[in-house]
Amino acid sequence: MSEDRRVSYLAYINTETGNIETITGVPGEISPDGTVLGDQTIRYILSSELESLGLVDPATFMDENFWRDNYWISRGPKPGNYYIWQEDSWEVNTELLNHTIRNQRKARLYDSDWTQAVDVPLTDEKKAEWRTYRQTLRDILANLPADLDDPENVSWPTQPS
Repeated sequence: MSEDRRVSYLAYINTETGNIETITGVPGEISPDGTVLGDQTIRYILSSELESLGLVDPATFMDENFWRDNYWISRGPKPGNYYIWQEDSWEVNTELLNHTIRNQRKARLYDSDWTQAVDVPLTDEKKAEWRTYRQTLRDILANLPADLDDPENVSWPTQPS
C-alpha cells in the first residue's frame, strides 16, 4: 500500500528559530514544500504524518513542536498557559504573567477605592485595615515566589471584613 502523500496542513516556520508561526488548511493552490517567503518557510504536513505527529489540534501542535534539521522536533507538552519556548526549553513568560497579576491587582484596588473616601462610614480602625490591605496589594509583585508560573497561585491578601 502506498503512503498517503496528500497535504493536510501547511506549516509556516520561522526560518531562523524553527518555530511554527501559523498552521493553515490547504488552499486551492499551494507553494512547494520548502518555499521561503520572507522570514518563513512553508512545510507540508502530509495526511500520512498526522497520527505519528500527534496532530489532532493545530494550536497544540504549534505549541509542542518545532522544525529543525528537516524534522519535526517535539518540545513536549506546554507546562502551563504562561510558558513560552526559549531556545531549547519551556520558560515562564514573566512579562505576561506579571501583566495578568497587575490587572488582577488593579481590579482589587478599584473594588476597594470606596474605603478611602473622606466621608465613608468606617471607623478609623477599619480605614487603617483597608489601607494596610491596599498597600499589601501594591507590594504584591515584589513579594511573589520565584517559581510562580500561574496567576491562580498568587496568595492575595484577605479583604478586611
